[in-house]
Amino acid sequence: MGLITIVALAILFIIVLVVVLRLRGGKQKFPIFEFYSRGRKEGFSFKEIGFLKRIAIQNKLEKPQAIYWSTRQLDRCLRPAIRKINADESMSAAYKLQMTNKLLELRKKAEFNLPKYHKRIRDTSALLPRQKLIVREQKYGTFVSWVIENNRRYLVITQPSGQKASEALRWTGRKVSVYFWRLEDAGYEFDSKVQEQIEHEEYPLLYLQHSQKLERKQKRGSVRIETRINAKFFPVIVPAGEGAPKAVVSERGHAAKLVDLSESGCAMLAGRGLKKNMRVKVDFLLTDTKRIVVLGIVVNISSTADERVMRYHIMFTKLGPKSRNNILLYIYNIFGEREEDDDQKKRKLKIQQQKGVDELNEQKKASPANVKQQST
Repeated sequence: MGLITIVALAILFIIVLVVVLRLRGGKQKFPIFEFYSRGRKEGFSFKEIGFLKRIAIQNKLEKPQAIYWSTRQLDRCLRPAIRKINADESMSAAYKLQMTNKLLELRKKAEFNLPKYHKRIRDTSALLPRQKLIVREQKYGTFVSWVIENNRRYLVITQPSGQKASEALRWTGRKVSVYFWRLEDAGYEFDSKVQEQIEHEEYPLLYLQHSQKLERKQKRGSVRIETRINAKFFPVIVPAGEGAPKAVVSERGHAAKLVDLSESGCAMLAGRGLKKNMRVKVDFLLTDTKRIVVLGIVVNISSTADERVMRYHIMFTKLGPKSRNNILLYIYNIFGEREEDDDQKKRKLKIQQQKGVDELNEQKKASPANVKQQST
């Protein structure tokens, strides 16, 4: 009788265990080996992989191991994962930062594995109208131009501009080097020859020979988004020579607007006070509660429609790990921070509109005609 009882209890335990595993992992068996081996390959410890396993199960992922490479699955899981990390009192602040950084690196890797980042072009026939070009000529220097038309015989571009008396230059027959940046891809450079210069009072044009040799360079290493963030910048004075004093940050800040942002740099609209290779401190509020202070260097300057305003391309040289993570969370919109900004504006507008309607109703109630009607 005792043996039968033991066997029955063992069978009951197995049944309960199977039920619990099914409840935790769903109908399909959890791919333990694939999940852990991929996690180790991505640099996670066994403890961290166990944490990701719980997150994958809680979010009911049909293919749990996809958490390591799918942007869709990562975006679904990162919010609860980071909230759990921040709420865990047993983790040190340094380890929380490290774990969050690992998850965001995983998200970045998944992003750049998307097909859109691997569609490179081989020749100039793939260039589209309105593509910005940087045209360099050995004697004339560097200019800016734009693609107007691309046909089988040649590439039609605007006459290069950006230097004094550029309208009077003679381009026909000259060899040029052309550089352009292709959105969500990389930078490209090619050599060409100006076949013909079309002089027109309003729209002077150049006809360039096509090139079958595009050199791909400066492939983007960080995701960049368009923004409209108010900021302040402070020039940094770096004394030259050995034994010179340390760099000094100017106490006077200047207004600016960040028009794009990544973990590695930004583009900033500001007055004409900065020069290439100058160092700056940039200070801005990413959200109402997240302030970013970063040091950077001006790597490029381009003009805008307003002669008083320039577009400064800044590469970050010193950015704290917490600030970097906050920028990445904002870029991937893990917590919906960018949409929340727009929603807040809509809510404020709705409240203002309702307030106006209420005030108008109060005025109608208090009008003489209304008061007379109520008294009768």
